[in-house]
This record gives sequence, structure tokens and C-alpha cells, in this order.
Amino acid sequence: MEVLGYKKKTKLELLKAVENCKSISQLCALVQHEGITIQMQCFGLASNIPQKKLATGELVVKSPLDTLKERVINAINSK
Repeated sequence: MEVLGYKKKTKLELLKAVENCKSISQLCALVQHEGITIQMQCFGLASNIPQKKLATGELVVKSPLDTLKERVINAINSK
């Protein structure tokens, strides 16, 4: 669905806009207006894909917003 009066952003503008999002709702609105498709992620226990083991001390904790931003950036770069 296209929003009236909304001009789609270039790839560079999109990447900058994603980085500038301060909340998940802002990021979701951007994704909706730009028509970006994000792939779902499943957990290792929910499939037969072998789990990826992290090296000792490599525990990376990201906020839900940072994780979603990463997904959106990957979707933009794969266009």
C-alpha cells in the first residue's frame, strides 16, 4: 500500500533513516512506507539446522531495536 504524499527514499537515504530511528515503531513505519520485506528468523531448536556455537567470550547482547535495524539493513542491501 502506498502512502499518499510520501516520496520513496534512495538506498543511501534509507540506510541513514534506519540508523536514525529511535524506536521500533519508527522503524516499523519506515518499513511499511517503503514496502521493505523482512524475512522471519527461526530458533535453532525449532528446526533441524545445526546450532551455531559462539567462541568463549563472544556473547553479543543486542537490543530488540538494534536487532530489527540489522534485519532491515540486510533487506535494503539485498534489494
